[in-house]
Amino acid sequence: MKDFVKRLLCRTFVLILLSSFAFASASEYSSLYLDSYSAAVTPVSGGKMVVSVDVMGRGEQEMLGATRIIIYESTDNKVFKRVVSYSYEDYPAMMGSGAFYYDDPVTYYGTPGYYYKASVYVYAGDGVNGTERNYTTSSKRAIS
Repeated sequence: MKDFVKRLLCRTFVLILLSSFAFASASEYSSLYLDSYSAAVTPVSGGKMVVSVDVMGRGEQEMLGATRIIIYESTDNKVFKRVVSYSYEDYPAMMGSGAFYYDDPVTYYGTPGYYYKASVYVYAGDGVNGTERNYTTSSKRAIS
């Protein structure tokens, strides 16, 4: 019986270890400039949706943040349509510098009850040499 429990615990540990590799998020895919990244959409109230961006560069970067954020809307959480696009040229708060960037660079006022998600293009580099990657958030329902 003790051997059975030991084998079971060992197999469970191996499965947990393997699943941690299998479910690695986009933040695990780094480059010479970009170490990790993620984004999220958070419903606040009155249909307000806040997009948060989290980017970590490999050392100090001249430019670090989001180059573009595209927001999608759905009534049924299945079929999404593009409703607005933001770029860092028009919204400087989307881009910073240094080794770490975290901000809520854009707020979108949607319709309570509708679902929203964002496609965020993150960047780390000097404007000439760098890495840009895309991260799509999970969808969230806007609240009243």
